[in-house]
This record gives sequence, C-alpha cells and structure tokens, in this order.
Amino acid sequence: MSGRAWERETTSASPGASPPALSDPLAVAAAPAGTSVVPARPGAARPGMSLQRRETLTALASLAPAFLLIAIVIWYPVAKTFYYGFTNWNGASAKWVGLKNYTKILSGPEFLSALRTNLVFVVAIPGILIICVVVSVLLFEQAPGWRFFRSVYYLPTILSAAVVGLLMRIMFSAQGAMNDILQSLGLGMLTRDWLGAPNTAFVVLVFVFYWQTLGQGVLIFLAGLSSIPTDLLEAARIDGAGWWNRLTRIILPLLVPAIAYFVIFNMIWAFVGVFAMVYTVTNGGPGYSTTPIDLLIYRKAFEAGQLGFASALSIILFAIVLVISAVQIRIFDRLTTD
Repeated sequence: MSGRAWERETTSASPGASPPALSDPLAVAAAPAGTSVVPARPGAARPGMSLQRRETLTALASLAPAFLLIAIVIWYPVAKTFYYGFTNWNGASAKWVGLKNYTKILSGPEFLSALRTNLVFVVAIPGILIICVVVSVLLFEQAPGWRFFRSVYYLPTILSAAVVGLLMRIMFSAQGAMNDILQSLGLGMLTRDWLGAPNTAFVVLVFVFYWQTLGQGVLIFLAGLSSIPTDLLEAARIDGAGWWNRLTRIILPLLVPAIAYFVIFNMIWAFVGVFAMVYTVTNGGPGYSTTPIDLLIYRKAFEAGQLGFASALSIILFAIVLVISAVQIRIFDRLTTD
C-alpha cells in the first residue's frame, strides 16, 4: 500500500463505476478491493432538503410567533370590528342589520360635525409646518440663544397629552391664568370663558396642537438640515444669497422628505390622535361642537352603548385615513423623484 492510504488505484473496477466518497465510511468499507477512494469535495450536494429550502423554513419558523401575535392583537380585532359594523351589537349579542349603521352615520349630523372638527386640525397643519421650518433654520444657523430655545421648544413634546390638556383646561377656564394676564395688561374686555364657546374652544385646541407639536417638528427638521452640506450653504452665503433666498432656493427643496414625513404623520394624527387632547381640554364641548371622530366613537360605544354603530364609524375612519395617507404618499413620491 502506498503512503496515500486513502487512495488506491483500482485493478478490477468495472468501467463507468463512480468511486465512493471518503466522507461516507459505510461506502468505503463496502467498496471492493482495488477500488480507489476519492475524498468528498467540499460543498458537494447531499441527498435530502436543499440549503435554500432549509433556510426558508427556518426563517418562517422564526417569524411565525410574531405573525401569530400580530394576527391575534391586530388583525383579529380589525376583522371583528368590520363584522360588527354590519350588526346591532350591544356587547352581548349582535343582530345583522346590513348597511343600516353606515347609512345612519353618513346621513346624520353627528358625523359631519365630527369630521369638521378633524378638518380644523388638518387645516392648521400648514401653519405649524411653517413655524417649525423657520424655527429649525434659526436654530441650525445658531441664532443668539439657540441652545436655550432648543430645550424650551422641545419641552412640551415630552409631556403627555393628558398633562398638557389638564394644564390648558385650567389656564383657559373662566377663572384661569389667561384671563388674569389679560386683566393685568389692561385688556379686560378680551376676557371670556375660552372653552365655553365653539370658536374660542377651537382657538385653544389649535394653540395646544401648535404648542405640543413645535418640538417634534423642530427635531425632525433639524435632522433633515444636518444632512444638507454646509459647504453648499456657505457658498450661497458668500455669493450674496440672503436668508430668504437660502431658505426657499436651497433648504426647502432639500427638506422635502422631512416635510413629507411631518405632513403625513400629523395628517394621520389629526384623525386618530386628537382624542386625548380634546377629551382633557374641552371634553368635546360645548355640546358636540369640538368632538372629533375618535371621541365620537368613544361616546357612542361606552356612553350610549351603540357598539355596532361605533364599529361602523371606526371602519369609516380607517378608510378615510387610508385614502388620505395613500394620496399623500403618492404626491410626495412624485415630488422626490421628479
């Protein structure tokens, strides 16, 4: 036997017979004398499941618990809500009524009033957008006192909506701090019960929206501004471009992705995120004048016991947000790709 103990030349192997691989000890043991044994090649195919199939099954097995949890926590309640929207459901029993709930919602005055409340916040978004962009640019260019104001602007954002709402409710009540400030300034003719009339109640709600959103917007746009090359802004400044020209010709076009995110996020919030703020500031009053759709859902479900009606209203709200978000994403995709 030669020094290569694992390979012997065959003297009697039949033509065309493939030698056994070294990695298969049973085949080596059963091989007839004189058969050459060839070492197995690395990565050689083996019988059974392919590597790609094993990786796919492993990935699916790893994701299955997450998919199951999402299905139980999110999709199952959504499916049940969609079903109960076609029923007269009181929490214990459900009677099929078809489109009756949807017809009642769309033909009644309550839904239109609630939709108007949500649209007030939608219309207010451009105002806070402009304020956030201007403040962000001033902070980015390190205007005097920029460190102090950066902290002050962000402070309301870390407070919960319930805390902010209760604070504003106390501040704008008939005996609140706002009327005291007006009295001390000699503007007693402007004092009023700010939350007692629909118009002034909306003014307070929009003010609260601006006050709490400013820090979030400044943070978003400062992150966007940090991605703009400083050499570009410095070159524009050297060429004599003023602050307004730099803002409109350079900064705003490069901030389109950040603006898109801010607008889409707050548009969705204007429909599904105002509940806590409105509930704590005005409780939807006076009457139903400042009640948004999500607060109307709460009142119909847990105060009036009309759970089927509330389920149908939830599906309508879901459809509104879905359509608005899809349209906005499509518009901003065109702006960023053109």
